[in-house]
Amino acid sequence: MINDFEEMLMWTSYRYAIGRKTYVSCLSYEIPQHYYKKLSKEKREFTALDIRKEILNHLAFMPFSLSITRWNSEDEYNPLETIFNFIEKENIQSWEEFSKYRDISYNSHTNEYKYTKVEIPMREYCKYDLDDLICWETCASCFDESRHKIYKGKEYFKTWREKLIPAEKPGWYKNASFGYEAIWISLESFLQRGKQAYYILDSEMNNEKIT
Repeated sequence: MINDFEEMLMWTSYRYAIGRKTYVSCLSYEIPQHYYKKLSKEKREFTALDIRKEILNHLAFMPFSLSITRWNSEDEYNPLETIFNFIEKENIQSWEEFSKYRDISYNSHTNEYKYTKVEIPMREYCKYDLDDLICWETCASCFDESRHKIYKGKEYFKTWREKLIPAEKPGWYKNASFGYEAIWISLESFLQRGKQAYYILDSEMNNEKIT
């Protein structure tokens, strides 16, 4: 267990660091490594929710101005995943195309999106606008124990990465110019190795019987 001072240091650290494009993003891996086993299940769940609220604060001030409506606490609340699912649902293929969407609102209870679309965007996005938040969703997902899954006897949690496509060299892959895909990270490996943790693809997880 941890004392109030340690807990306050954790909260103030990630609230400062989320969204910053500096070395402090490494805290998104070090905070779970240091705190996961020291926090109660309830405080881990609170931390996951609090981090996602901070992520939404940043997404709300981006040109697409994301908002999320929930009818009860059981409704899904994952702002970054909400945006990535929207990109897939609308079959958006480039940053230029994505920059035309405005005022994206999501009803988590009914799983419905609303938005406006313009022909001439105010500005295009920098890919790091979203990329720099992925590590914090990884941190939140690690703490969100209620949504972990067991795969072949090991505990995993879901997060995201830039989409990979085949490279020119056979057997090699490279980042696509646009797009994201889900992966599942081994909790045990993540707490030991952080960013270098073992993971499996979402397709592999979904093709197996899971709990």
